[in-house]
Amino acid sequence: MRHHRNDGQPSGNEEFVTIVGGTAEEISQTFREQGLAEQDFTIVHRIGRHRLALPTGQDLLSLLDGRQLVAATYTRRGR
Repeated sequence: MRHHRNDGQPSGNEEFVTIVGGTAEEISQTFREQGLAEQDFTIVHRIGRHRLALPTGQDLLSLLDGRQLVAATYTRRGR
């Protein structure tokens, strides 16, 4: 497996929003409700199944407790 290495700092002025839901319809509705298109957000990749993975010893609720997160999305082609 190849890992991308960097210093953990965002490049430029890029900002990302990740919406997680049970269906593509929920995600699209949330995008509309939050007015993200009007804020110049565009989708990076198509909507699809994702698996969330956390560093060893981390729990999702403590990570989401009001902190900004840095995230990386890895993908693979269907088999």
